[in-house]
Order: sequence, then structure tokens, then C-alpha cells
Amino acid sequence: GGKTGFDLPEGKNLVGAFYPPRMVLADPDVLKTLPESELISGLAEVVKHGVISDPELFWHCSEGLESIKADLNSVVRQAMAVKIRIIEQDPLEKGVRAALNFGHTIGHAVEIVSQYNLRHGEAVSIGMVAEARLAEKIGLADKNSGISEQIKTVLSKIGLPTEIPPTMEKHLILQAMKVDKKKEGNILKFALPVSIGNVKVGVTLDDMENVL
Repeated sequence: GGKTGFDLPEGKNLVGAFYPPRMVLADPDVLKTLPESELISGLAEVVKHGVISDPELFWHCSEGLESIKADLNSVVRQAMAVKIRIIEQDPLEKGVRAALNFGHTIGHAVEIVSQYNLRHGEAVSIGMVAEARLAEKIGLADKNSGISEQIKTVLSKIGLPTEIPPTMEKHLILQAMKVDKKKEGNILKFALPVSIGNVKVGVTLDDMENVL
């Protein structure tokens, strides 16, 4: 994607730069050497790409883990195509590229509060469901469309967690969100789904206490 970064004690990816790679080599056969739990974690980002820009990819994921594993080449190709298309439009994240942050504002905070016991993809999975519910709560997504339940169902079928652990204190998650790199000044911006394949970027909220 062209972003380089590293974490600080306060949060993820707080220091970094844009530095596009000279080449990207993707070999889906290498994915088959991963423990299944790591493959499943990575698929959270694939589902995310489906939600933000490729309904066909999203519904492919709805067929479950075995169907995805049987067709990794096309799944990888479709997921990469979404990211390439968005980055080519907005390489420095001045606008539409922020769609790639869907699930990450809450997800990064959940990951931090878990003390990284949750994998990145697991935290993003939880974040996507929470942010889809937020989109419904503020009227951005039609509640009757059931988008949060659709996303939750697909992620669950793959084997990803979809709910904030009950032992995790919400005030700590909100506190972690306040050091998110996607802030502008003191304003936290979300990328929230309107429908499958359509995400609105730059959504700000007046009352952060009602986010979760």
C-alpha cells in the first residue's frame, strides 16, 4: 500500500511515511504454509475490501472458509484489486483512501486494550461489526438493510470474532481511540459503511461516548 510505520506505546502506526514499493509479489501458495488461525486473521482485510468496494468479493466470502481456501488465487486477486484501485486514486490519503480504514478505528483500540492478545485481523473484524452498528445508529446505513448483521454473519462463517470481549472495559477502548493516527487535531474521523460496496469517509461524531 505504500505506507511504512511503527507503533509507539500510545498506539499503532503513529510514526511513519509514504514510500511506495518498487514491486509487490503475491504468491497465494505461500498462504497455505500459514497456521489456519493466521490465514483466518488475514481474511478480515479481504472481507473489509468486499464491504468497501466489491460486493461480489463480500458474497464470495459469505460461502465460508473452505470455499475461500479452494479459490485463493481469485480471492487474493480481487482483494488486491480493490486496494490498488483506491490507492491509485488517492496515494496520500487525502480522501477516498480513508475507506481502507473501515473497522480500524475501533479495531486498533480493541487490539491495544487486548494488549495484542487479539490478532490484528481479529480486532479489525470486531471493529467492522462495531462500526457498521455505529453507521446504523447514526442513520448513515439503513437499519432495515441489516448491514451490521450481514457483516457479522460473514465474519463468523470464516471463524473470526465479532464482539468486543465482555471483560474489556469500554472506557479503555474510547481512551485508546483518542490517540488514533487518523485524527485531525482532536477530531476523530470514521469510514463507515452505507451499504455493501459503499463506504462514506470523513464521518465525524459529536458524542464519542455513544460510539460503542
